[in-house]
Amino acid sequence: MIARATSVGTRPRALGGARRFALYLALQLGILAAPPPWLTLPAAVVLALGLIERKDWARWAVRSRYALVAALLPAIVGFPFGSVGGVGAAGLGALTAAWAPALARSGRLVLVLASAAWLSDGMSPVELRDALVTILRPLGAGFGGRVARSASLTMAFLPWTAAEARAADEAARLRGSDPRRRPARHIVALSVPLVSRSLEKARRGAEALSLRDPGFGG
Repeated sequence: MIARATSVGTRPRALGGARRFALYLALQLGILAAPPPWLTLPAAVVLALGLIERKDWARWAVRSRYALVAALLPAIVGFPFGSVGGVGAAGLGALTAAWAPALARSGRLVLVLASAAWLSDGMSPVELRDALVTILRPLGAGFGGRVARSASLTMAFLPWTAAEARAADEAARLRGSDPRRRPARHIVALSVPLVSRSLEKARRGAEALSLRDPGFGG
């Protein structure tokens, strides 16, 4: 079943529809609940799924560098600087043991981002909505439909927001904004056009999706 391929553009899909989302939920459970030594298992699964679908993980890492830096902050902040004075294998072991919880937190965050990227690569917003409606059916059509529509709109909106953030960053730099010298001013220069465009995009996107698929407006 995992070897079956359907096309999303020109790329194969390992799974689609509700089965893809169910596997994603299982991965999230493993990522969030597995003890640190076992995090390599969901990591290997996410990596393998991406390779099956010909996902360029290196390119994804470059495009998601800001999110990945944020995910690595727990490991950076949690580095046990007080244990650096140890010498030899015993000191290195103590340093690694003290740093392990912070490394595990960052590892979990990176895997959450990577698994979400795998999910969104092979599911359109409409497919995500249909999968959520199926999974949440026992909770009632009204509640399940609202959750499904919200998740679908979010999934459709996030890639556009990331692209707009990169464009706003480039435009601000061309106007002379320097994030290294004045980071707060640079953030303001990004946020004003990004927020206004995002609000307009959200309005137009909701209208377009409602017209294209009546289930979004129900």
